[in-house]
Amino acid sequence: MKFLSTTLIVLALTTSAAYGQQAQDQPSHGHAHHGEHETAKATSQPTQTPDEAERIGDPWPLDTCVVSGQKLGSMGDPVIRLHEGREVRFCCAGCIGMFEKDPAKYLAAADKKIEEQQMPRYPLDHCIIDTSEELSEDPAKNSPSVVGNRLFLYCCPPCDKKVRAEPAKYIAILDEAAIEKQTAGYPLDTCVVSGQPLDSMGGAVNVVLANQLVKLCCAGCEKKVEANPAATLAKIDAARTSADSEDKPAN
Repeated sequence: MKFLSTTLIVLALTTSAAYGQQAQDQPSHGHAHHGEHETAKATSQPTQTPDEAERIGDPWPLDTCVVSGQKLGSMGDPVIRLHEGREVRFCCAGCIGMFEKDPAKYLAAADKKIEEQQMPRYPLDHCIIDTSEELSEDPAKNSPSVVGNRLFLYCCPPCDKKVRAEPAKYIAILDEAAIEKQTAGYPLDTCVVSGQPLDSMGGAVNVVLANQLVKLCCAGCEKKVEANPAATLAKIDAARTSADSEDKPAN
């Protein structure tokens, strides 16, 4: 009986290996369209969150895929990767190969969207490197750059090299400026994640995401903000729009 059992195990392993090789030999489908095949692959692909210790800057602040431009979540759980320390998100695993062929192309397009997203809340009125240089009131005359999914505005392009050499240092400066500038006008008195009063857990926790202040009831809510940054930003924007409309005098 012992020999028979061993034989059956060997046969099972051999059959499994054969099926595995057969599956590998099947031709792969192209990614010209997000069809049923890509949807199935995406829903079976678990979200892979990179180690925060390796990530430079913020999580992906947009609600769209860096390659296809489709809404994240439309093809199943978004797929998360790091590119040279920067977090990027894809609608499905099929987009990763396209991105790797020309990452500069896709990131350049995404950076334009990030600039538009973060420009209205940029917390400094001077260059982060040469603090004596005031930024122009016309954003087009400043030198924008996205580092670690965070917008920076400079007096001149060479300042970008210093920020990229020490991104954590300069992101911390933006964080401090955002908290100082945006606290007074923050549009919510409840946690954007839990809905609980901001003082319900002993005092609000300040987080800065995409150059925008986010107030939470506790540090435990930070993981949920990381999981869906775009949704968090959308809630704060909606609350600010609502508050602004209420402050306007009736005609």
